[in-house]
Amino acid sequence: MFRITNQMMYNNSLISMYTQNEGLYKSSEQLSSGKRVNRPSDDPLAIGEIMNYQSRLDRNDRYATFTQKAKGILSSSESLISSTTDVASRARELAMGQSSGTSTPQTRLTTSLEIDNLIQHTIQTGNGKFGSDFLFSGRTTNVPPVSASGLYQGDTTPLDAALSENTSIATTVKASDFLMADMSPRLTLNTPLSSTKLGQGVGTGTFTITDRAGGTGTVNVTAGMTVGNLISAINASGANVTASLPASGTYSFQIVDNNTTTVTGPVRITDTAGTVASTLGIAGSRPVQTMKSDSLRPSVTTATALADLYGGIGLPLANISVINGATSATISFAGASTVGDIINSINASGANVTAGLNANGTALTLTSNNPATVAYAKDINAGKTADQLGIGGGRNLILNLQRLSAALKGNDVRAISGLLDNLSSSIDTTSAVRGEIGARINRLDVNTAQLDSSKADVTTMLSNAQDADMAKAISDFSLLQSAYQATARTTAQIIQPSLLNFLK
Repeated sequence: MFRITNQMMYNNSLISMYTQNEGLYKSSEQLSSGKRVNRPSDDPLAIGEIMNYQSRLDRNDRYATFTQKAKGILSSSESLISSTTDVASRARELAMGQSSGTSTPQTRLTTSLEIDNLIQHTIQTGNGKFGSDFLFSGRTTNVPPVSASGLYQGDTTPLDAALSENTSIATTVKASDFLMADMSPRLTLNTPLSSTKLGQGVGTGTFTITDRAGGTGTVNVTAGMTVGNLISAINASGANVTASLPASGTYSFQIVDNNTTTVTGPVRITDTAGTVASTLGIAGSRPVQTMKSDSLRPSVTTATALADLYGGIGLPLANISVINGATSATISFAGASTVGDIINSINASGANVTAGLNANGTALTLTSNNPATVAYAKDINAGKTADQLGIGGGRNLILNLQRLSAALKGNDVRAISGLLDNLSSSIDTTSAVRGEIGARINRLDVNTAQLDSSKADVTTMLSNAQDADMAKAISDFSLLQSAYQATARTTAQIIQPSLLNFLK
């Protein structure tokens, strides 16, 4: 016969009360948190879905933040570019008035002062900011894109914002898209190191390379070297690395460590004489197999191939018209292959002008050889050659304003009148850029709506997987509470702690 002792009853009662107490705790936790699943052990099957939904909501919120910031940047950009449209319209209005027979040298001189103010306003607009970042400088948001003389000195690539895992949108436009041309030649093996960094170059000196396995090499950079010479010197240094220039339009070269993936040491590059490696952006210690140099964006030289301009897109050639006082010439660039060929064709046109390169090597210049006249260029029909060369067309608003100011000061009525077409093109260009920005803003609005809809759907699915049924939770809590109290009363009656009851 099996005897049930008081200790056994006591233990069984405690186990029962502990179990019910745990149920009460979980039920009260559901009531206080509003969630059915508060930890993985509550529902191991549901926790995977819950984590997935939470991750999707986090990504959704991140893309929503990117989208709102992008919209703020584009809205600010559109507002500033709108003012340049107003500037071009006002300048054209003034040019029309001062090209009439009722105007005098004095009224033209007075009007030139307003044009000078418009030039300064346009430069200020080009250097507009969003927070602490320059809006129209591409990826180099810490560099003012427009110099005091109206030349572009920003980057070649606009900033992007991610809209989803596989979709992004350009959030900026460059000042070179609507204020002045930037011919931005790509980096090639033939690019002189002296023309990189917009003509600042990288200097001369010596640096060492230590590959990931500890092998070392020395690279000497001397005057007159090209990018190809530099790459060859790195590859012949003795370190087990390979430098190369990607085939696509680029402004950087790369260095790849050739050691096996089991080697874990860093690649170390150190300047030993001069600062060439630092200037190239490759100095330091990096625990990676592949590294890229900084942007070495080259300036335009007379030897630059036309096919290398605009990041390798090239420059499609069409006839242009050059006007200088009573002299004009239609220039064909048939057979031209380099920027030098373009310059030679303009200088040989008979228009009494001199073409050259601007101060930072981003575009051409066009100067009258007669101090009494102002020379300018115009595209013919639908061509864009003068526009892209930086000597005419609608993209070069600052240049058009500068020439109008010079023509007003010099009382060159022909130039004042002739510049009307270029100013009209500037109005069209800035309006087109504003339209493009408007289309991007509309796309961002659509993306915001999609993100909001997706968030609502995922939130519903998360709620279904995680949230408690409050009516059921309250009912369960009441039942568990009643059961616990009943168990406690019954246990108290069954187990009598009195010594007399134990001795019976």
